[in-house]
Amino acid sequence: MNRMVIVILAVIVVATGACVSKPPKKQFQRLAGEFISPVHITKPVDQQSAVIGITINTDKWSPNTEDRVYLVKVENERDLFQGTNLIPTNILVPPLGGGGSGTVYVQNVPPGRYAAVAFTTSEKGFGKVREVTLFLLPKDMVKQTDTTVAAGGISFMGEYDMGLSTMVIQEKAADDVQMHYFEVFWGKPLAQVIADFQVLGTPAYFAVHSVALTKASRDANAQEWFLSAAKRDLEPSWTPVIERRPTSVK
Repeated sequence: MNRMVIVILAVIVVATGACVSKPPKKQFQRLAGEFISPVHITKPVDQQSAVIGITINTDKWSPNTEDRVYLVKVENERDLFQGTNLIPTNILVPPLGGGGSGTVYVQNVPPGRYAAVAFTTSEKGFGKVREVTLFLLPKDMVKQTDTTVAAGGISFMGEYDMGLSTMVIQEKAADDVQMHYFEVFWGKPLAQVIADFQVLGTPAYFAVHSVALTKASRDANAQEWFLSAAKRDLEPSWTPVIERRPTSVK
C-alpha cells in the first residue's frame, strides 16, 4: 500500500513539474535578437569565405539601440517571398551623430542567393532585458535586395532609405510578403494574432511593424561607398576579398 502511495506521489510531482516548466521561446524572440548570440565581425575561415553587406538609412536606428538585418536564403524561386531559412547580420550600434544609418554584414556566408526581409532595433529595458522591435520589409524591397554571392567574394545588396512604419495589426498594414515573414518570426499567422486580439483586446502598441521604402540605390557610386565602408568595418584579413572586384550585384 505504501509503495502504491509513493508511486502516485511521484507521478503527481513529475506532472506538476511539467506544468510549471518554462514555455518554449517564441520564434520572434529567438530570431529577433533577444535570445540569440550577437554575430561579431570575424575573420575569413578559408579562401571560399564570402561576405554580404547592406546599408539601411532609418530614424529607427538611433544611438542607444542595437540593430541588425535578417536575410533569407533563397534555394529556389519560391523562397524569395516565402522562405524560412533566416540569417541575422552582425549587430550595429549607431554612434552619436550617426544620422540614423549603418551598414551591416553577414560574413563567412555559404555562396548562393540571398535577400533581406526584415530589420530590428533593440533598446535596453528593465534589468538585462532588451526591448526588440521588428520591422518587416515591403515586397518591392525584398525583390530589390535579391543578391547572389560567389565563394570567396563580396556582395552588396544596396543602400535603402526607409520611410514610415505601421503596426502590422492595423488594417491593411502588411503586404503578402510581410505577412509571410511575420508568421516565420512570430510562429503564428498574422490573421490569427489579430483575431486573438479581437477577443482579448487590441494593445496600444505592438512590437512588429511594416515599413515603407522611399529610395533604393545599387549603382556604381553606392557600391564604391560600400567597398570603402567594408574595408573600414571588417577585419583587415577581408581586404583581399574586398579588393577582388567587382562585387556581385544580382
